[in-house]
Amino acid sequence: MSFLRQYAASEAEARRALTLRWLAGRPRELFAELQRERPILVTPGLVLVTRHAEALEVLSRGDVFSGHVLEARRHALFGGFSLAEREGPRAAAEAALVRVCVRGDDADRVAAMSHDAAVGAMLAASSRGGLDVVRDLAHVVAGRVAAEYLGVSGPEESTLVRWVEAIARDVDDNPGGDSEIHEEARAAVAELGGYTDTMVASRRAQRASGRMAGDDVLGRLVALGHQRLEERRLREVLLALLVAAVEPIAASIALAIGELIDRPGALQVARAAALAGDDAGLWAVLREALRFSPPRLTVWRRCEQRYHLAQGTGDEVTVDAGTAVVVAIAAAAFDPARVDEPEHFRLDRPEQHDFLFGEGPHACLGRHVAIAAVREACKVLLGHEFRLSGPLRRDGGRPIGFPIAVAPLPK
Repeated sequence: MSFLRQYAASEAEARRALTLRWLAGRPRELFAELQRERPILVTPGLVLVTRHAEALEVLSRGDVFSGHVLEARRHALFGGFSLAEREGPRAAAEAALVRVCVRGDDADRVAAMSHDAAVGAMLAASSRGGLDVVRDLAHVVAGRVAAEYLGVSGPEESTLVRWVEAIARDVDDNPGGDSEIHEEARAAVAELGGYTDTMVASRRAQRASGRMAGDDVLGRLVALGHQRLEERRLREVLLALLVAAVEPIAASIALAIGELIDRPGALQVARAAALAGDDAGLWAVLREALRFSPPRLTVWRRCEQRYHLAQGTGDEVTVDAGTAVVVAIAAAAFDPARVDEPEHFRLDRPEQHDFLFGEGPHACLGRHVAIAAVREACKVLLGHEFRLSGPLRRDGGRPIGFPIAVAPLPK
């Protein structure tokens, strides 16, 4: 039975729960049906938008739609702060400090470290004839970025990524508040937070003794001087940076390659760009692949004041203050009213079609760093001939396994 038929047959008090179940278990079907028949779904305490126009409206209006919809869960994990929550003077000041430490001109440095990490992973893969793209490449590259760029080094990549994924699963992909997922996240925050506390203390000691705190994001945060964040807030910022960077980078590497394997023509274009050193051309292919297989399907916001959404259209709705608004960015990227030939794989699309890095005041701070890491990991892999040797396995939308057989390209 379709979602809307189930929805119509449900009692009013059960409709929100039904919507959340479909969001968790059958999101693509849900989005496609709603975009065709009810592009703005209003259910108790929840509004779901699937068209590009309303997605852009919600994401751009930071004065109305805040990042606080998951505040209660984030508060239990981080103490209330996340990079998506920049409302209020204090949050705005802290976000400004983070921007000082996460710089656009770091992209070349991140590209170099990501390239080196990927080369090492592929050398190991060539010797054994294959690798798991998620575990042996994507996690290695994302872990290297965390260690050498963010400054959180020490644990094995698999350990760091496991912590971060547990946190991200609860913050971003647990709309029903599953207690088991939440407890796993709490345990991960305790482990990761304890680890980062030790690293922050060590950097503070370096700084106090007159030595450099390090030219990575953690070192820059520690070296802020009189503007510095207090210890608890620095910990929260660092945890949020790890969640915002590590898991999306790793997921994007695996998802982009997985999409290209299913599209031989696009794979050939990507490989040619990689071998030619055409970074812009390669990123165009990867970005379009990620439109089809994005690392996130939805973005959640909270309406802070009564608001008329899609005002002046036939679908206008009134959203009450306190309502959760779910932006189906995966659906918006395929809205035929805004995206030409949405089902075709094209390399000439404007960036704003896919919302890969968000939009408006909550857009990704480290987009240039993320692009560099994803591009370089894929570039190195595309320098080899490879074929799928098993299915791309997912936990929800997250890739968790992706085995390929690999060999060096002939000289």
